Amino acid sequence: MIKNYIKIAWRNLWRNKGYSLLNIVGLATGLTCFAFIFLWANDELSYDRFNRNYERIFRLTTTTETGVSGSAGSGAPVAKALRDDYTEVEHTVRLRRREEIVLHDNQQVLQPGILLTDPSFFDVFSYELTRGAAKTALNDPYSIILTESSAKKYFGEADPIGRTLTVLMNDTTGSGAAYTITGVMPDPPRNAHFTFTMLASMRTVEIANPSVLTAEGWNDTSFYTYVLLKEGTDYRAFSDKIARLHEKYRGKTPGSGREYTYALQPLRDIYLRSDVRNEIAATGNITYVYVFFTIGIFILLLAGINYTNLAVAHSMGKAKEVGVRKVAGAAKTQLALQCLSESVLTAMVALAFSFLFSLLLQPVFRQITAKDLSLISYPLLLLVLPLVTLFLGLLSGSYPALVFSAFKPAAVLKGSFKSGSKGVLLRKIFVVTQFVVTVVLGTGIVIVYAQLSFMKHMDLGYDREALLYVKQNGNREVVNGFGPFKNELTASPLISGVTTSGGSLNSGFFETIDNTGNPLPINTSVLGVGNDYLEGYGIELLAGNNFTPGPDSAGTLQIIMNETAVKQSGWENPETAIGKPIRTGGQNGMVVGVTKDFLFNSLHNTVPPMAISPLNGYFSKIIVKVDIQKADEAVALIEQAWKEHFPGLLFDYGFADQQIEDQYRAEKRFSLIFLCFSVLSLLIACLGLYGLVSYTAWQKTKEIGVRKVFGATVNGIVMLLSKDYLVLVLLACLIAMPITWYIMHKWLEDFAYRIEIQWWMFAVAGLAAVLIALLTVSGQAIKAAVANPVDSLRNE
Repeated sequence: MIKNYIKIAWRNLWRNKGYSLLNIVGLATGLTCFAFIFLWANDELSYDRFNRNYERIFRLTTTTETGVSGSAGSGAPVAKALRDDYTEVEHTVRLRRREEIVLHDNQQVLQPGILLTDPSFFDVFSYELTRGAAKTALNDPYSIILTESSAKKYFGEADPIGRTLTVLMNDTTGSGAAYTITGVMPDPPRNAHFTFTMLASMRTVEIANPSVLTAEGWNDTSFYTYVLLKEGTDYRAFSDKIARLHEKYRGKTPGSGREYTYALQPLRDIYLRSDVRNEIAATGNITYVYVFFTIGIFILLLAGINYTNLAVAHSMGKAKEVGVRKVAGAAKTQLALQCLSESVLTAMVALAFSFLFSLLLQPVFRQITAKDLSLISYPLLLLVLPLVTLFLGLLSGSYPALVFSAFKPAAVLKGSFKSGSKGVLLRKIFVVTQFVVTVVLGTGIVIVYAQLSFMKHMDLGYDREALLYVKQNGNREVVNGFGPFKNELTASPLISGVTTSGGSLNSGFFETIDNTGNPLPINTSVLGVGNDYLEGYGIELLAGNNFTPGPDSAGTLQIIMNETAVKQSGWENPETAIGKPIRTGGQNGMVVGVTKDFLFNSLHNTVPPMAISPLNGYFSKIIVKVDIQKADEAVALIEQAWKEHFPGLLFDYGFADQQIEDQYRAEKRFSLIFLCFSVLSLLIACLGLYGLVSYTAWQKTKEIGVRKVFGATVNGIVMLLSKDYLVLVLLACLIAMPITWYIMHKWLEDFAYRIEIQWWMFAVAGLAAVLIALLTVSGQAIKAAVANPVDSLRNE
């Protein structure tokens, strides 16, 4: 019996090739989208799960006493304090991420992804060595472990154990050090919240800079501390227990300057649910996982609805066949099973096509998501997808099966069969549902692109397009020879300014006075800069003056604050801040100027309170203001000058605007994926609409013939068939508006600086949906309108 059903279903599919192709393409498109989304979402959710102690690993986060900023970083001494003082702690490990120059074959090679860490790294995380002993490989200072790709990069197929690499430390010494290779390990999994190319001993840092373990070290939050708790420990209770750890050790190390509160963040939350600053690497967003997985489910349902509409429309053409079979004794159950077998077979054929589509679109998927994933790499998906396909086939074929088996043979054979009003209403609900999803996605993509455009063109408080930076990467020769290098650059008309900076923002603590003269502690971000930094960046000075060369006669430190820092301090306005006393790190100073707020960080975060201080000779970056119209010539000029003044040193440069755009890589990827799914959902919705129009045109064949005989025009008939469906699309637009507003408003809340959702965004997406729907409806309507009325009325 089942074999007979399948044979008949296959013959029906083959006989109606155009109809079958529409169904198969629609279902295959939905299945392909679902498969790709499943791959992406499953990969996002798999981060760090390769660790055996996944549920017991936590990261320490810090928050300043003002509660203004939470950071993923913590001080170097915290790990030892936790390990020594709390029995709940099994192991602790510290990480510090570096990008260093490696001297190789008399050439400088920029090596990213170097992690300084403790020997306990292998006790906390589930990594193994292929060569060397994990227990002792990082015990000694200046020891280093290479990943297999790094070992091959520097030593080819030779055994690197016991050999050395000269690494140029990016610090004030600028001196290189020979690191002994003590181990080789496989490249870290891609789905870890941090990856690396080398692991270097943390003892190196402690010897080179002993202050990291002192009171000063408690305030240096450039380290990442991970804790492995003993089994059965309630991490929330333990997190509360250690919250005031900084206060406890501040008593032991007076003069620490500020206070932090600590908390434990589960390893499972770091990649997708973290809301702290200074992450060790780029993170994902659990919201995107929810959004895309929901989109995948909806697109799958749209494909099923599309099949249902097409199947019902097609079943009208087989009404007489059903009537004859019923007269011949066919039961309702048999007819329903026949229809279900056809829908399941169609779905299974669509599954085969979806595998083909997935294979063809694999390079596109890899480029959009930056993930090298395939169906073959996930055996679970190979099991899930056929089950989903079977369910989709049964679900999509259920309603057509009911319609198909419920035909009354007498009415059908007399040619007077009409579908009931309930069936028409249900099919219209299907079309409205399809277009609601489509318009939500379409409006969403308009809002996403509007936000991206806003971020790209927002005034950040400085001229980012004309700024080029060159990293000195620990080359002391660059610091010593900066003066002549700068003079040569500024002599060119292509260069309008050259300055320096200390690199990234650091956290700082200052003591000053409020408006009443009472002591006032403030936490700020600190940026060390050259004297002409403000002019180079084009940053507006609201009050006071720029730095004067060197400290004044009293030896006071000069500080320039931004507007936010002034407001945090409670001073009335920028003018009242000028001359306020400042004390930090045992040094006295004063506020000499106030700048307009400018933003270096992502627009996800507000401008932090900032204190700008002059550099003491050492810097990390050289910033060059170039003629943006002749950027290529300017880069060539700077590179030539670099080679003349610093021969043999790596020329590592970039543009500020590109660096800013890189911060929004995740949003760009989100928008591109969103766009692809929006287009696909619109395609599927139009196929469903095509099915409903086809059905209506078939039902009104004789009516159209009569109207044409009495003089109806093609335009009039097209309007007759089209107006009801355009009303459905407009209704879908109205329903979609509040849904879209709520979803996208939630998404925009993740940005500190964002656009306002405006009416035209809904209008653009709605108009596009209406126009495309009109084209879809008009094509079938015109076909029905131009048909010869003789063909439809000859049997009357």
